[in-house]
Amino acid sequence: MITKLSTWFRCVASRGSAALILALVSCAASSPLSPDALPLHALSGSASIYLREAANGPVRWQPWNASTLALARRLNRPILIDVGAVWCHWCHAMDQTTYADPEVANLINQHFVPIKVDSDQQPALDSYYQNAAARLSGAGGWPLTCFAMPSGALFLAFGYVPARSSGGAPSAGGLGMVKILTRVNEAFLFQRAALEEESAQRLAQLMQPAAGPAARRGSEGSLLSEILGGIRSGYDKTAGGFGSGAGPRFYDFPALELALSYGFSGHPDFTAMAIESLRKIAGGGVYDQLGGGFHRYSTDSRWRLPHFEKLLYDQAMSLECYSQAYEATGDDNLARVARGITNYVDRTLLDPNDHVFYAHQDADSFEGDDGSYYTWTKDEIAKALKSDEAAAAIDYFGIDRDPVRAPDGRIVLRQAIDTVQLAQRLHLSVGQARDLLNKAAAGLVAVRERRRKPSVDTAILVDRNALAAKAYLTAGAALHDPQQRRIALDDLEYLRTHARAPDGSYFHVASATRRGEPGGLSDQVYVLDALLAAYQSSGDQRYLGESKALAELIIRDYFDPRSGLLHERVESLAGTDLKNAPSGADAFFDHPMPAPQALMASAIQTLAVVDSKSNYAAVAAKLIAAGPEINPDAASMVATFGIALEHQIRQRTLIVITGNGRDARTAALREAALASYRPGKIVITVNQTNAATIHLPEAVETALTWGMRANAPAAFVCSASACANPVTTPGELVALVRRFQIASKQSFLSDRGPL
Repeated sequence: MITKLSTWFRCVASRGSAALILALVSCAASSPLSPDALPLHALSGSASIYLREAANGPVRWQPWNASTLALARRLNRPILIDVGAVWCHWCHAMDQTTYADPEVANLINQHFVPIKVDSDQQPALDSYYQNAAARLSGAGGWPLTCFAMPSGALFLAFGYVPARSSGGAPSAGGLGMVKILTRVNEAFLFQRAALEEESAQRLAQLMQPAAGPAARRGSEGSLLSEILGGIRSGYDKTAGGFGSGAGPRFYDFPALELALSYGFSGHPDFTAMAIESLRKIAGGGVYDQLGGGFHRYSTDSRWRLPHFEKLLYDQAMSLECYSQAYEATGDDNLARVARGITNYVDRTLLDPNDHVFYAHQDADSFEGDDGSYYTWTKDEIAKALKSDEAAAAIDYFGIDRDPVRAPDGRIVLRQAIDTVQLAQRLHLSVGQARDLLNKAAAGLVAVRERRRKPSVDTAILVDRNALAAKAYLTAGAALHDPQQRRIALDDLEYLRTHARAPDGSYFHVASATRRGEPGGLSDQVYVLDALLAAYQSSGDQRYLGESKALAELIIRDYFDPRSGLLHERVESLAGTDLKNAPSGADAFFDHPMPAPQALMASAIQTLAVVDSKSNYAAVAAKLIAAGPEINPDAASMVATFGIALEHQIRQRTLIVITGNGRDARTAALREAALASYRPGKIVITVNQTNAATIHLPEAVETALTWGMRANAPAAFVCSASACANPVTTPGELVALVRRFQIASKQSFLSDRGPL
């Protein structure tokens, strides 16, 4: 895309050192060489741990704000933007090597305005530069190394870049940071027009929001068929999950949820695809076999070797998916994984007093580390355990069988065999083998607890808290654990109290002592989704009222009715005229969390069912109509959109519980409805007090009129315009939820043989 600049780079590479010296001499006459032009320790007061860690380094990092951009314009320097996070191993590695290099630091301080961005604290800015970098050069992920004009307009982007060209970053053409800085500085001085014409201006065109709904061939059904077909063709039959090649692999939990959902309507091959993937993922090194919870992603294709960070959003999405899978199958192994996730989060990422969730846990325990807290040697296991326990652990965790080695040579634990195989190999009963393995795991945990733990970032990020609260409500119902529901409701209460702006929107960072960071689109949409889940889980009408108010705010401030797309507000990119308005497929990608556009469509669908007199159904239709053409190779990345599409086409199933909320029989019916797997179900509790505030479809209203005259609590299951006869026991309700108006097979995808 930046042909002239690339050609110029090759030209400079062929010139001698004298040309570079002349360029630097010219620079001395054109731009201040003194690093004193950049304020010292500008990040020392930041709320971000990641930024504070960089405050005293040799590079004079500045925060992203209007003052820094004004400084870049005044100095007439290009901007170097480093986007990363405190949990990111390679971000730390780049800080400790590349940016610690005296020559690199000197070049940056003399010729650039360096800006450090915490991707977690400023997600809208991170999203803008991730989208821009992907469109301009294909770069992405963290660390993201961006070169921009003084206005902030991107013209060059890379991932990780070492200091020297020897072994330089592939994304940078093998160049190291010293050469890149020198050549970018020369390009800015002598080829500025080309930079602006070939990259910045072209990027501005690429990032323009759509003027209206994108033209799309086919119906909603054909679009869903394309997504399902892409998921089926992308399924890895050997390792589970989606993708091909050597890796890395990401979880794609929304795609597995969509497979479960489609499988429910008579497609067992999709159910099998999801369940087999979940089993294989949980058996790999990406799942912490001792402490529970998931590491960030797999560096290989078989889920064996992870990046060791543990992020709250991965725990939330995995918990939601494993809980749904347990509801759908009753498989205790899936429930075990779900409990392992909550055990990890409760122990490490949960504030025990306020029941709010922390952002993430780092991968490394010390400088230069790479996950050693989680890895082992065979000798360590043998010394930590009794001989029979050690033998069981070594066999079960694959220590001697094709061991998975981290970069430092230590072994990553995985489930190499199951407990039945272990019992056979040790000539024990399955129960005895399981007991022995539990003792071994407890012994290893005790040893691990004495190691230096990776640090936890205690930032309370609203979007991720809302995602976790929703998952805890799902898990609480599936696992019949009221404590998980209590944690979720306490978390939402904290957000409502400490993360609300005067206009009713939510901040991005919640704090009991200071004003939060401005909230973005994902904060509002994820909180809305969590509030609707809380309304269904608790039966508390207050959550419905707050859901409607927040939905109206999102429609007013974020929704463009012409294009049908949701956009970030300008405040999310404070200090700049950049517009973070993704169009087409970008708005629908689950990367790495569920796409707000698609999740908003599902949330609005829920409100449309509960309030049939509103315009919510029309808004949901517009949100979905903005959907793009589907690239089959990227189908798993638009799975949340696929879920919204399926719900839109099939119409949502409404389960209405009538009766006094304090009656144990009413509560038992609600619990049965919540714990029964049916994709897209909506559970509400209606009584004489709140009936007038809920505007249900006419057929449902007729049924309820009869139901509320009855003396005992009852439950109605309604789909489309039909309602089943009421039932009064949890067992009857569970059976009805699973079968009502479900034909033997409901297809959006032609059968093409087994997976």
